[in-house]
Amino acid sequence: MLFVPNGGNDFAVTASYSASRPGTTTFGSPLTSSAISTANNYGAQYIPVGGALQNDSYGMVINVNNNFVGATFRQLALQFSVDYTGGTNFSTGNVIISGLLGSQAINYQLGGGLWYYFPLFIPSGSRLGVTGRGSTTAAPIPGIAVKFLTSPSNPSMVKRGAFVETIGLTLGAGTVTGVSVTPSTAVNEPNTWTLIGTTTNRLWSWQVGCQHSDTTMTLLNYHVDIGVGTSTTVVEPILTDQFVETSATEQFTTIPVVGGVEKVVPAGSQIYARVHNAGTNENAGSFQVVVYGTGG
Repeated sequence: MLFVPNGGNDFAVTASYSASRPGTTTFGSPLTSSAISTANNYGAQYIPVGGALQNDSYGMVINVNNNFVGATFRQLALQFSVDYTGGTNFSTGNVIISGLLGSQAINYQLGGGLWYYFPLFIPSGSRLGVTGRGSTTAAPIPGIAVKFLTSPSNPSMVKRGAFVETIGLTLGAGTVTGVSVTPSTAVNEPNTWTLIGTTTNRLWSWQVGCQHSDTTMTLLNYHVDIGVGTSTTVVEPILTDQFVETSATEQFTTIPVVGGVEKVVPAGSQIYARVHNAGTNENAGSFQVVVYGTGG
């Protein structure tokens, strides 16, 4: 299920869950209620994700799972910080990802969850921690699992990022909101793009997150594209055909997209998204998109 980018390099993989069997519901590090805030801030407690890294990491695949309840719009945004001494001092000054969507993530056994890839450099001896904010601290307990790509055979050839910029996310007290994008139900690929936001930094690697502000979803497949442009009709695609599946019990599933997500975009660029739907659209305005660009 994991595609490891090569680019003339061989990588080793270090998993945050290396001592665990594959999970059925929550898998990886459990994001307990003490690490989730429903106020205008992230949880005061960070949960460690694995131990201290034994080798430099040049990228990580993040899995978010088990964050759904039927007939509920269960919202969650995650923040990741690094303790560069290998302990549990995860400060806001060392945040590398903020606002990563974990809303409505299916449990690990049913569909694997939500997947993201970020080519971030984390030096050996460091430890990753995660906290969250969202609509509830009630059960079920979400899980966070991470694969770190380490020990490349040719480190000088590996492009590495230092931070992730989040585009199109609005956070409130107990609310997590993306930009509403109306999916196309046309037979052919849609040509209508929705503006997600404008970049603040120069960015070069891309991921997309989605959620559905609906308490009565149905079983549907979607493809999500993101692009850069100057208007809704002058857009160059960056990431195409991100697979998203929703279920009749308000669950979201995605697959990891690693290859073909690199494109250098200057600061001040407009980022767009479009969505293609396999069925009939649900409540108007309920499908939401957030875009993540790695920079540095």
